[in-house]
Amino acid sequence: MNTKNQTRHNHQSKQTRIGLLRFFTAVVTVAVLFFSITPRQSEAADGMLDATFGTGGKVTTNFGGSERASAVALQSDGKIVVAGFISSPLGDDFAVSRHNANGSLDTSFDGDGKVTTDFLGFSDHAEAIAVQPDGKIIVAGSTSISIQGGERFALVRYNPNGSLDTTFGTGGKLTTGLTGADDSGAFDIALQPDGKIIVVGYVQNNSGGGSAALARYNENGSLDTSFGTNGTGQIIASVGVGGGSAEAIVLQADGKIVIGGSARDQMFKADFMVARLNGNGQFDPTFGTNGVTITNVSGDDDDRATDIALQSDGKIVAVGVAEMQQTSDFAMIRCNSNGSLDASFGSGGKVITSFGSDRSVANSVVIQPDGKIISAGYTLGNTGMSAANFALTRHNTNGSLDASFGSGGKVITDFNNNSGDQIEAVALQPDGKLIAVGITVNIQNFAADFALARYLTAPGGKPFDFDGDGKADVSVFRPSNGTWYLQQSQAGFTGIQFGLSTDKIAPADYDGDGKTDVAVYRDGTWYLQRSTQGFTGVAFGAPTDVPAPADFDGDGKSEIAVFRPSDGGWYIYNLVNNQFSAVQFGQAGDIPVAADYDGDGKADIAVYRNGTWYLVRSRDGFIGIAFGQAGDKPVPADYDGDGRSDIAVFRPSNGTWYLQQSTAGFTGVQFGTSSDKPAPADYDGDGKADIAVYRDGTWYLQRSTAGFTGIAFGNPTDKPVPNAFIP
Repeated sequence: MNTKNQTRHNHQSKQTRIGLLRFFTAVVTVAVLFFSITPRQSEAADGMLDATFGTGGKVTTNFGGSERASAVALQSDGKIVVAGFISSPLGDDFAVSRHNANGSLDTSFDGDGKVTTDFLGFSDHAEAIAVQPDGKIIVAGSTSISIQGGERFALVRYNPNGSLDTTFGTGGKLTTGLTGADDSGAFDIALQPDGKIIVVGYVQNNSGGGSAALARYNENGSLDTSFGTNGTGQIIASVGVGGGSAEAIVLQADGKIVIGGSARDQMFKADFMVARLNGNGQFDPTFGTNGVTITNVSGDDDDRATDIALQSDGKIVAVGVAEMQQTSDFAMIRCNSNGSLDASFGSGGKVITSFGSDRSVANSVVIQPDGKIISAGYTLGNTGMSAANFALTRHNTNGSLDASFGSGGKVITDFNNNSGDQIEAVALQPDGKLIAVGITVNIQNFAADFALARYLTAPGGKPFDFDGDGKADVSVFRPSNGTWYLQQSQAGFTGIQFGLSTDKIAPADYDGDGKTDVAVYRDGTWYLQRSTQGFTGVAFGAPTDVPAPADFDGDGKSEIAVFRPSDGGWYIYNLVNNQFSAVQFGQAGDIPVAADYDGDGKADIAVYRNGTWYLVRSRDGFIGIAFGQAGDKPVPADYDGDGRSDIAVFRPSNGTWYLQQSTAGFTGVQFGTSSDKPAPADYDGDGKADIAVYRDGTWYLQRSTAGFTGIAFGNPTDKPVPNAFIP
């Protein structure tokens, strides 16, 4: 998806391309065992900075002048590409940096991880970025043709090593003066599956009129004459009586083009604008009014959409700013697929979020796999000089703030003490972490640098994380007294009497607040002690069924589900909409291993049968994989942090873990003994499941970032909670 950011003429634009983030981890065999509780490190909750990125979750990049990052894209290898511009006495130039997954500059990119590009010797501003499937990088923005101005669309394409791609345009660069325009600038970019490139932005003439503009290019940079007006490859549309601008673009699966920005009325007051075009560039008459929807969000002054995102159900989310009596707040609308406002969202399809400051602006938006919506931008701080800070919000699918994110659904980050900081674009990694890029300005000397931050934003919480801090907790269920003992990494120790000796424990996040809930399954009845919604009991299943709760629909809340060995059926009950579903998949003797194997945010129905895995992936379909042998214990989890569960087994006969990681590949790790109970989970909150075993009351954890520890917690007959669904 794409985003856009602020630029001249009071326009904003950003671009975000989401690829696969891939972490690589090597797990070592540990022979030394400790038998005392090891002090925990500081906790990291949903919405907090990711301490494994840069310095405390933040990175600044200096090109030798004054810089601003405008856009971000993720490569398929997990590297992060950032585009913006550098200002110097000689003029402004495109600036691009590439970072490794840990935030460090990638020196394989132009030698130092940074590259700058000049077009005509005047002012060049990069506003959008996209990474092609072949790894080439396209950056779009504007260039001035003289010292007096006169802007044009400007595009450049780089090879994966940072050099200019001379097969594109002229020597890797091109400029386009749009028909009838004195000024024009590109704000966002999208790549079609056929390799064609669509750029959106604005045109303006000396008489003051402004219009939305689109241009489509062939893969070599030439204009696509099958698109637009009279074979020009261009479209210029006023979209409002008083003009307007396109600042964001996203492509539907059917090839239709959705754009967002602003439209002005006869008094030149701006409102949110969302429009849809057919693949040939004609406005889609089935959307809004003649292809355009205009929304007055604030009812007062100017409103402007700065970014858009497309939900999996076809609904469109637009974010930006609502101006109200000299103040401004984050603003958001959601449209149905026909362009009408979605009345089930916020108040009549609109949401305004205040940070309590005079000015707050949302510049970018992404949608998590569970449907929750993250908006990012800036808000003025409370210092004497009114410095701005990074600002983020997360909303539930109905438009309400998500209280499990930050403080009441909001996060504010001061990048450097008393600095001027703005998020201009965001991208969501497959592991749920959020990359935010923008600018940090030292308000003492006004020096500005690229600013990058990474946040923990895992949807629906992590497995076995009872206090919602992003780390799985050491915890046991004691059948002898029906008590759960939790050593929570943030909230500390607690004991909860909930269950009987014959119950099957079924911990999961049933209410979607990011915290695992205490739960048991007893002879066909579920008893849930949900951390936010409280207690409930649900009769669902038969006495011999195997509980297999998971988030099968990707809404961030686990469904109650059972696997029935007698008929090989999966029976799933959705607690939100009270809908039931049944799937025939498996046979007697199979072990249910539901997990998200294809990284789409939805748990997949799957079974393990005597060394073979059978997966029905919700996005990628069926596959059978021979991995393991009879007697192995299946231990699926996301060991390499790429957002996909890996098939894996623990072999008691030799105490070895065998992992077929979806990104990092195969590895075998000797860690455990034949009588150990495997208990994999993400104990250090780095997004990667850790190899761990429970042995007679002691936990042995090989954490992927924090390293080895041994913790005495429990009795020999206790059931380790992270072992709940492992036979």
